[in-house]
Amino acid sequence: MSTMNFKDVLSLLSIIFILSRNVLYGHSLKPEPRGGHMATLVNNKIYFMGGSRPIPKNSPEWNQTHQYILSDEVFYLDLSSQFNIDSPPFTNLSDISRMPFGSEKGSTVLGDSGQRIYLNGGVQQNMATLNYNASDSILWIYTIKSRQWSTTGPGTHGTLLPRRRSTATIINSKNVIYIFGGRVDLDTGSSVLIIYDDFFTFDTNSLEWKNLSLPNHPSKRSHCTATLMPDGRIIYIGGVTQNNPGEDAIRIHMTEIYIFDTVQSTWLLQTANSPENIDPRVGHTAVLGGTQSYGVNQTTPYPVFVLLDVKSEPFQYSAPTPSGSIPPPLAFHTATLYQDYMIVAFVGNE
Repeated sequence: MSTMNFKDVLSLLSIIFILSRNVLYGHSLKPEPRGGHMATLVNNKIYFMGGSRPIPKNSPEWNQTHQYILSDEVFYLDLSSQFNIDSPPFTNLSDISRMPFGSEKGSTVLGDSGQRIYLNGGVQQNMATLNYNASDSILWIYTIKSRQWSTTGPGTHGTLLPRRRSTATIINSKNVIYIFGGRVDLDTGSSVLIIYDDFFTFDTNSLEWKNLSLPNHPSKRSHCTATLMPDGRIIYIGGVTQNNPGEDAIRIHMTEIYIFDTVQSTWLLQTANSPENIDPRVGHTAVLGGTQSYGVNQTTPYPVFVLLDVKSEPFQYSAPTPSGSIPPPLAFHTATLYQDYMIVAFVGNE
């Protein structure tokens, strides 16, 4: 049984892995395993929302086309004090903060000086009927203090982002949300798989949507990571692309990296160097590997854990070997950076 205290820095980056089981203890919650959930760091708390939960095979609800049900839960993990990693103190907020729908593969960012969490896109499932597209809004807002959900409401203007999921989304210091790519399929109201290459912003101050049509942009892609650098650049890595609507998705090489400069409003293609083969992957987080294949029968990519040095160009990959207990193969998990720790929570499937 291991414990951690975030005041004790044991290494440059420690990996804390959390895979919860369906057990209640004390006044806290140990939620069911899930994937495709959202996680947002707010001060010393990680807020978790939604996700896709497996339906037990012995359940009458289970069949080949209905193996998962979405979650509308909201809960947080308090990182401010020492706790046992085997029983992390999740606190359930669902009684007062339950999501308006079951949700997975959306994107959450923290804005308004840490007062609100913005949920962009994702699958929206009516928890009573289990039908998809449970709302007409692409953007929902969770207010931390009141613990209430709302839409952007009156005053929103501009070119609205069409419904989609699995986008690459960040928010900058000026409270502008940048949303690239994504996809639609049966669970988002499309009869065929379509992957996008468009680029939208939403200014949370002016409530304005914009469609940025800029040259030299990346190919269509979904399930890629977006990482905001201190200088205002956004780095996009991995995921899948598509040649034409309805065709199968194609994995993107990890050495094909696109950078968007939010200051200059320009795209740049960067080719990273690698001392060894870095497998393509999907459902990964920014520094921790996801799965090599796409769809069913997924396989673990090699190396599982990779780092990308962006201090100089060309960028350089390396594959360090972490010490301690290594997480099992992961996909559609979340990874949250807190001080010198990357907290990896839950594991899911496509």
